[in-house]
Amino acid sequence: MASDAVGERSSRPLLTLGRVDLVRIQVGYRAQPDGPAYQQFLLDLAVPEPESTPGQDAFGEAWALAALEPVLFGGADAPRHYSLHAHRWHTSWGAGPGALEIGLLVTAGTMRAAASEAWKDDVTRAFRALMEVVGRPEPTPTSRAAAITRARRSAATAYGLDPDTLTLSAEEHHRAANSWTVGLRTTTGDEYDVVVGLVDGYAGSVRVSHTMRTEIFDSVGSE
Repeated sequence: MASDAVGERSSRPLLTLGRVDLVRIQVGYRAQPDGPAYQQFLLDLAVPEPESTPGQDAFGEAWALAALEPVLFGGADAPRHYSLHAHRWHTSWGAGPGALEIGLLVTAGTMRAAASEAWKDDVTRAFRALMEVVGRPEPTPTSRAAAITRARRSAATAYGLDPDTLTLSAEEHHRAANSWTVGLRTTTGDEYDVVVGLVDGYAGSVRVSHTMRTEIFDSVGSE
């Protein structure tokens, strides 16, 4: 009996990655391979457990990477250079969700208005495809407080900031699209324009644009 128990125990892996309950995607565009991103897109998705195969994944890295491939083009004929990292998290203790995090930085050159719109369109299509894989979230109105909180957290996540240091500088509610545009500013003068509800009004889809602070010089009395 003891040997049978040992054989049964050894046939089951003790270390597993578990299933994916939460997906976090971050796509950024930068001018140079070693430069900071001037625009970031974020998507947070809860992944329901498949009814047909409980305990199995409804989402995996292969699905995510295939859906994200279009963001490498940004209106160009050839894909851009990129950097990619993926992180999978799981715990056997408690009911903590298993998470898949993917970060993608695309080297796209100097930002131009037309290119920025092309990137937004490509990312929107990619995020929408990812949402289709897990099932589209039910449309839910996003309150002002929830939008501002989401904007602060998204800017902080995208650019390594403390959300409590970001002050509100502007806000606009696009009721028909169920989205918000939120302006944030740091004490050093950096500005972040955040769109909450980028993809079909889903609050878990966000765009963050970073405007570097500019020095202002007073020429009065300089002669």
